[in-house]
Amino acid sequence: MISEDRAAGAEVRARETTDGARRVRERARPARVDPDGFPDGALTRLCRHALTVGDAVCWARITVPTRGGAALTASAGTLAEAAAAAVTQGPASLAARSGAQIAVDRVADDPRCPGLRAGDPAPASLLVVPLGAGTRGTLALAGATTAAFAATVGAAAAEVARHAGRLLALSAAGHPLPPDPGERARNVVATARALLARHDRVDPDVAFDALLARAARSGTTLLACAGQVVDELCPGTGDDAVPVPPPEPATLRRALAYLEEHAGEEVAVADVAAAAGLGVRGLQTSFRRWRDTTPLAHLRRIRLARAHDELLAADPRRGATVADVAARWRFTHAGRFSVVYRRRYGCSPSETLRA
Repeated sequence: MISEDRAAGAEVRARETTDGARRVRERARPARVDPDGFPDGALTRLCRHALTVGDAVCWARITVPTRGGAALTASAGTLAEAAAAAVTQGPASLAARSGAQIAVDRVADDPRCPGLRAGDPAPASLLVVPLGAGTRGTLALAGATTAAFAATVGAAAAEVARHAGRLLALSAAGHPLPPDPGERARNVVATARALLARHDRVDPDVAFDALLARAARSGTTLLACAGQVVDELCPGTGDDAVPVPPPEPATLRRALAYLEEHAGEEVAVADVAAAAGLGVRGLQTSFRRWRDTTPLAHLRRIRLARAHDELLAADPRRGATVADVAARWRFTHAGRFSVVYRRRYGCSPSETLRA
């Protein structure tokens, strides 16, 4: 009896070993993707969408090996070519082999990025997400700041990666793709952002931040969360059916007014709470409930808008500089200011100054 049990156990272990080896071989086998057959620009559009998952994301690249030995690649954003090659050969290659996500909070200190640490310039942080669907492809994102890929940003990036993997799997199977990959996803997210902006009476960027935060809290993907928002705020009777929100409390209005008035000064949360007539915890709760943000995050948005207005009105011929304007509105990190500004206004601060 014992020998029979041992034999059965050995058989199970052998089968598990065989299955494991088969899974490894399948993961190592490149997808049957024909570079010439995949719609031109489809992956580039997805890379552009990936740039929007976080304020500090400055570069995105999708890389997919093919049976012919060539790689199907697309990228968007700005990164030195040497650094981009080091990402592809290092962390992205490791993620493709392991099938696991790789997050690097500080590239300069991470032993997995020797080529990047030696390179100049290099991104401050990285996130590499496998595309899945048997493609062995990856979505690599570079951050202009350290620790740029919080859980919320990672969740949105994973959704973009999964979408790219599904499209590539369809292509490998010979199925036709939608005219614009990601069109439906973009429409759902854009609709949810617009509805939240109207419902909460905030600008679209604030609404998108709220959407990302909601997805992270609920543990769902960005796309699934956007669909829930559309169902809640637009139940099939048109945009006119969006409910009118109740008025914001006077304490919150006092806090908002204080931030507007003191945006150019050093501001502590305790000062805002005192002006509003709340405790610090009550102030944080009020901002979360009514604006789905924090007092200091709202202050940063005010300062960014003030800097934008000042750059529009300034004259570089009279000595106005981006650095002076940024410093006046408490932006002490020039690189991060440039990234956040471009994400919000679609151009660099220097371009606005020269306009």
